[in-house]
Amino acid sequence: MITVESPYSFDETVKRLKEKMYGLGAEVLAEIDHSTNAKKVGMELEPTVVIYFGNPKVGTILMQEVREIAYELPLRVVVWTSSGKTYVGFRKPSEIGKEYGIKNNDILKKMDSLMENILNI
Repeated sequence: MITVESPYSFDETVKRLKEKMYGLGAEVLAEIDHSTNAKKVGMELEPTVVIYFGNPKVGTILMQEVREIAYELPLRVVVWTSSGKTYVGFRKPSEIGKEYGIKNNDILKKMDSLMENILNI
């Protein structure tokens, strides 16, 4: 996993990431708030969310090549705070694609570029 520190607060980082995702043509499909879920069971966890996003026109191409990659899609980023700092973590799509034997390197490179652009908030 690649981890980068955000210069913004947790809430601002999440907001900017989602805006960037939409702006680059991706759809935010789900957001899992792990800290809220922890509270529901009487536990504490600093703010932690996973944002799932993607574009079916792209992901479907990979699934047509190797169906099992569907387990890794849609793409996702994790955002969390620790000791007052905010972090974003993700896996490069090209690395995930290698694990599944995806041969369509053009799509994987475009997906890597999308991730880099999204993180440029």
